[in-house]
Order: sequence, then C-alpha cells, then structure tokens
Amino acid sequence: MANKAQWSVAHKLIFYFCFLFFGLNTFPFPLDFIGEPVYNLIEKFWTPIINLLGNIFLDLDEITVRPNGSGDTTWNWLQELAILIIASLGSIVWLIAARSRVNHEKLAYWLRIYLRYYLAATMLSYGLVKVFPLQFGTITTYRLYERLGEMSPMGLLWTFMAYSKGYQLFGGLMEVVSGLLLLFRRTTTLGALLSAGVMLNVFMMNLFFDVPVKIFSFWLMLIGIYLLSADAKRLWQFFVLNEPTQATQEIKVFADKKWFRIGRIVLKVLFIGITFVAQFYSNWQDSAPISAPKSAIYGPYKVEKFERNNIVSETDTLRLQEVFIDRRGATDMIYVTNEDGLRKRVNFELDSTKHIIRMGDYAAPITDTARYTFSYVQTSAETFFLKGKIKNDSIRVAMKKMKPRNFLLTTRGFHWVNEVPFNK
Repeated sequence: MANKAQWSVAHKLIFYFCFLFFGLNTFPFPLDFIGEPVYNLIEKFWTPIINLLGNIFLDLDEITVRPNGSGDTTWNWLQELAILIIASLGSIVWLIAARSRVNHEKLAYWLRIYLRYYLAATMLSYGLVKVFPLQFGTITTYRLYERLGEMSPMGLLWTFMAYSKGYQLFGGLMEVVSGLLLLFRRTTTLGALLSAGVMLNVFMMNLFFDVPVKIFSFWLMLIGIYLLSADAKRLWQFFVLNEPTQATQEIKVFADKKWFRIGRIVLKVLFIGITFVAQFYSNWQDSAPISAPKSAIYGPYKVEKFERNNIVSETDTLRLQEVFIDRRGATDMIYVTNEDGLRKRVNFELDSTKHIIRMGDYAAPITDTARYTFSYVQTSAETFFLKGKIKNDSIRVAMKKMKPRNFLLTTRGFHWVNEVPFNK
C-alpha cells in the first residue's frame, strides 16, 4: 500500500536538496568501476562550469590543476560550490514542478539504498588499506632521522599512524565493520551510526593535520548522518528520553515480485564480491612486499662525495647530504636531503642482477619516459656508489652507511605495567 503521508514544504525542499547534493557528489557510482573513461567524461562535464565559477569568483581564466592526490584543490572547492548552487536552485525548481505531489517515499527509499551502498563501498575500500598497512605504511628510517620540526602536519599524522600497526588495524576494522553493516537493512542504523562517528574522527584529523581529503571525508560523514535522519525520532526517544520505541515500517517496493527478490540477492552478492572479497584479496597481495626480505643496499647513508658533470662543489645546490634507501609499507622509496633544504622522495625499482636502480617521481608509476636510471656498486657492507643522470646532468655519488642507532621510538615497546609515566 502506498504511503499517503503529506510531506511539508520544508521536508520536500530538504529532500530535493539532499537528493541533488549527494547525487552530484557521488555520481558516477557505481559506473566508476569502469575507471578512467567515465572519469574523463565527468571531467569534461564539470570543466566549463568550474572555469566559469573560477572566472567569476577568483578572476581566473582557467583552473588548470585537476583533482590528484589532493582532494582539496581549487578545482574541488569550485566543484562543491557548483554543486551547492545547482542543488539549491534545483530544489526550488523541483518544488514548483512537483507541487502537487504528496510525498516522495519511493524515491527516498531508492536514494537511501544508493547512499548505503556508496558509503559501504567507500568505507570498505579505505578500511582494507588500513587492515593491510598500505595507506600509512610502516615507519621508515628517514622519519626516524628526520627532525620533528621538519615534518609537515600531514607527515606527522602519517608517522603517528605508521608507528602503530595495531592502531592502523583498529581504525581499518572500524571502517570495514561500518561498511559491512550498511549492506543489510536491519543493521543500516548501526552501520550509519558507526560510519558517521568514524568519519567525524577522520574529518577532524584531516582538518587539523592539513590532510587534503577534507571535502571528501566531510560529506561521507554527512551521508552517514542523512542515513540516520530516518531514525532520528527513534534514536532521540531511546538514547535521550529513555523511552521504548517501535521498529520502523519501511515501504515495500516490488515486495510481491519474485524477480526482484532474487535479483536483489544476486546483486548484493556481486557487490560484496567486488567491494569486499576482491579488494580483500587485492590488498592482501599488495601487502606481500611488506614482509619481503630487503637487499643489503637498504639503509641510511651519509654522502661523502658528490660529483655533477665531473665537478665536485661544496656549494652545489643539488649536492646530496643524506640518502635513505628504505621501504614504507609495501612501497620502496629513496629519500634524499641536503643542507640547502632539499627534501625529495622518489619511488624506485631494484634490479640486483644488473645492479641498477630505476627511480621515478613519488606517487607516480615508474615508466620508461619518466624515470632516472642509476647503476650502483656496493664494495662492502658500508660503502655504496651511484652513477647516473638527472635530466642532462651526470651524477656520481659516494656514500657510507651510517652507524646503526637504537631509536627510543622503535625500541621502547609496549608495557602493561608502568610504575611511573615514561614521557620523553
């Protein structure tokens, strides 16, 4: 039986706004599984709108930096502004066009399902890269030698998370459990409560540690709150007024259709297989290098001699001071520093048979067109030589491994009993 409850004007406006706001923010889910072709089409749609807003509000002819590792680019902020404008104006137009409608219970039902699955997929994705320590990785030698004051706020947070595999695992499990609870109607409220709480914490960390995922984490939290809104009265009665409450009577859609009941189960199994089982297996495979044996070349090095184009200069701004060949989680990285403030991090691939190191820019794949190839010689366990080119410059570096240090951070360990606080 159709629900004939009359929605107020305010109720309709809020629903219209939420439908458009969340719909534009989450689109093209679930088509985004197709990958790059879909994102290219979406970008082509948004580009003229964002450039127009950039011209109006920022006096910029074109927004050239597209979304990348940062989700808080000018492009992203202008996109959110565009979505707010479209959702606000669209809500008013929709209200006028649908003024004779009593309510939109069925459409609200489908929106709730869509947002449940979107939030579940996102929580599972972010949770699994913490369960397998891939997002923050493991603490590196470079971080141990680096001075605290030289870290960025985001670097400090990443180091804090990388230090404790247990806390990473806990955070990841909270996100995974939240996502799994959202996949089932009877546990949606619990999943939404947990998701909203977890994402509030994530948003606050992003906000106060300057992590450029503030926009995304904020509206993930809003999705959790929206999913809870249907139970707001019941939650208030139970948690605040300490009164009994009745189960929610959901509207029935295609309840008498066998094809719908079977199709729903099939789609749910496929969704869980793609978003949880497949990702679990993929992350498990990706985490294998974490425990893989390291080559003897790994370690912290002090540069003893640096040549650029056969010239040794103590004032060369490119001259390296320290080199750290390390692994952060499953990713091999080289960190270099010098006295002129150079701090650079690159990914690398090691060919121990040919004694070659191929380096590429951090967070980018090492391809034939974007990499630096160096040959290396390790004459002893302590000495290491690199020879190659950086752009048009020939580089030779002679290094000596630093003496091992026992860092308190990695040697202190965990203690059930502390007779006095050990806070250094």
